[in-house]
Amino acid sequence: MIYCFYCFLSSPAGSTTREPGALGARTPRGPRTPLRHLGTHGAPRVGWPRGGPGAVPATGVSRVGRSRAIPGARAGPALSRASCHPGPPLRASPLRAMAAVAWGRCLPRVWLRRRAGPGCGRHYRAALCAELKQPLAIEEVASRPVRPHEVRVDVHFCGVNFADILVCRGQYQEKPQLPFTPGMEFSGTVLETGTDVSTVKEGDRVIGVSGFNGMAEECIIDHKTLWQIPEGVPLREAATLPVSYVTAILALEHRACTRPGETVLVTAAAGATGLAVIDVATNVLQAKVIAAAGSDEKCRLAMRKGAQSIVNYSQGSLKEAVRKLVGSDGVNVVIDAVGGDVFLEAVRSLAWEGRIVVVGFAGGTIASVPANLLLLKNVSAMGLYWGRYKEQNFPVFSRILSSALQYCQQGRIQPHIGAVFKLEEVNDAFLHVIQRKSMGKLRQRPQKICYVASEEK
Repeated sequence: MIYCFYCFLSSPAGSTTREPGALGARTPRGPRTPLRHLGTHGAPRVGWPRGGPGAVPATGVSRVGRSRAIPGARAGPALSRASCHPGPPLRASPLRAMAAVAWGRCLPRVWLRRRAGPGCGRHYRAALCAELKQPLAIEEVASRPVRPHEVRVDVHFCGVNFADILVCRGQYQEKPQLPFTPGMEFSGTVLETGTDVSTVKEGDRVIGVSGFNGMAEECIIDHKTLWQIPEGVPLREAATLPVSYVTAILALEHRACTRPGETVLVTAAAGATGLAVIDVATNVLQAKVIAAAGSDEKCRLAMRKGAQSIVNYSQGSLKEAVRKLVGSDGVNVVIDAVGGDVFLEAVRSLAWEGRIVVVGFAGGTIASVPANLLLLKNVSAMGLYWGRYKEQNFPVFSRILSSALQYCQQGRIQPHIGAVFKLEEVNDAFLHVIQRKSMGKLRQRPQKICYVASEEK
């Protein structure tokens, strides 16, 4: 299961402009005020209760701006850490309350902190993971100077993939040192460039691919991992491209070598990558798409996005449903993000010399490859780990991302956006993803907007 969510963060000091279509009106940033005690109902830290990897987020969040008064806040001296005072419990929906009771926990108190550190005398807000398997906190972090090869970006949208949730639980293959800020992909505008940077300049609109540091109002990144956004492509649509669409294009073009007229079966079709696969296969590669998902609602969404046929694999055998659609010949290409029994049935649905590309395990089970089936039909089974291309074959990664931007500018692809969250609602967005409510990209906003993209089983 792969989920992405995008946060709309703040813009440069004094800016009053906003991306067309963004929610609300941006106000100029005034002079900074010292952090004060938060009231009992104000706090930007929420999400998972203490517990194991399956812990479910169980709280809400309030909006906290950089220089905006917080309703109910007590006046008091500036503190290095603002803690919550005793008082009534945080409000929560019945669902969150039940989740908290189920884990035998009270809804956690939350706070806004300012984190000290060397910098240039300014601060910005960031979602911080200070302890694994715990809610993220929104903290004010000291900016640092940019190095000669680096660029400082005012982040407008930051994608949060399911990998971000896993890394915050300590269950991802990459394990950043605590504390860290999640967020692998983002879009925004250039604030400042290092002395050796000539590829972008202040004010340029860019998308970036970071390690885990994008979910903040600002991000410092190597200039080599920034791409300029073409005219006509909105920042929010651009932010959906680095993970979902690069994965889709890599899987379909680079790995499976999909040809026009071939039939592509995509599982988890209502998720971010699934919808991107449908979009690219149908509108760029001119292939026929069978979309498989776990509910009728998700199947209908996949059909609206361009799939020629749909299969609800919660209602019966995927193999038999595909056979009814295409006959005994089978499908040419499978892009699988579910794993388990769905993967096995997808392999059995392949045609002679068919290709299956594994991009994830939304079902939670990693299946063993039936080598005899590969032999009998001359089938190719291959994997796709998006992040390794950035490290091992950057020219291919860069070319694919540039192609995605071009397709978007030409109107050949139409990224799907499903919901909006604010930065301080990051844990609500994680909860939304974990409960598998999201379809396509969601967005979140803390003075900017974020999406969530999901791989729904």
